[in-house]
Amino acid sequence: MRPQVSIVIPTWNRCDLVMACLESVAQLESVRYEVIVSDDGSTDTTAERVTAAYPEVRVVRRAKNGGFAVAVNAGVAVAQGEWIFLLNNDVTLEPDCLARMLEVAQLSAADMVAPLLLWRDEPTVVYSAGDRIGVNGRPESIGFRTQLKEFTLPTRIFGVSAAAGLYRRVLWDTVGGLDENFTAYFEDSDLCFRARLAGFTAALAPQACAYHIGSASIAGKTWWRSVQCYRNHALLVYKNMPAPLLWRYAAPLFREHLHQVYCAFSAARTEFGALGALRILARTCFSLGCKLPAALRARRRIQSQRKIDLDALQRALEERSE
Repeated sequence: MRPQVSIVIPTWNRCDLVMACLESVAQLESVRYEVIVSDDGSTDTTAERVTAAYPEVRVVRRAKNGGFAVAVNAGVAVAQGEWIFLLNNDVTLEPDCLARMLEVAQLSAADMVAPLLLWRDEPTVVYSAGDRIGVNGRPESIGFRTQLKEFTLPTRIFGVSAAAGLYRRVLWDTVGGLDENFTAYFEDSDLCFRARLAGFTAALAPQACAYHIGSASIAGKTWWRSVQCYRNHALLVYKNMPAPLLWRYAAPLFREHLHQVYCAFSAARTEFGALGALRILARTCFSLGCKLPAALRARRRIQSQRKIDLDALQRALEERSE
């Protein structure tokens, strides 16, 4: 029987993380699901240990590491479910989490559903209650680092995080999977932006709880995350922001671009010094330039198929959470 949900877990080394994730997945209630672990070229014993402990889990093994987007797409390529549930290897779930997300999907007819994602080590603190994208093109986790007791749940969200996000398979098939040019960071925001432009919707399932460590797989390489965000912010905006809004939001978009440059340089300088940081920025700019032609081709397709009204998109981008 076809599973209702395909749970796709990309992983790279850190076998301890994926085993804890799978242990929580095994406790899920009231949902017909399959589990796919996409092993992105791990050099430890991740694949062998997963297969030994969970023989029912399908392991997709890549010969070399290609990054988060590549690993996710490889897992989704073999998925059979009506829904795709992307799950980071450093996330654990409450037993009723997935069932509650599906309930919200049914009641709201949403095409993407986010759980209430909390910090695993601080479960009274919000990691994300869905995602938004501002007029400056910067993706943000709603409620990030807010005490749960002080947090007002949003009534509307722009998108969901791939750390724990539920997507209709038809959405995935319509707008395509994660853009592998992003490698990692903001690739899920790009997917959500494309989905919203195509007319798909998102909702929060506030009673569905999950717990996230956050950036566990990069082992403290904050400079790498910062340069990825700098490059991918530009790709995200260039691909998805309609031309009238590019002009309307030119000032905040430019300020955010400068902010991303500063963050990338500052993080790299801490690790490698000023000269090393300049070299890294130069390589990142070159990488961005190499990826722009593909982004332009994607932009033409994305914008030609846009279904959302510009006024509705503007309201969604300008909306602030409490």
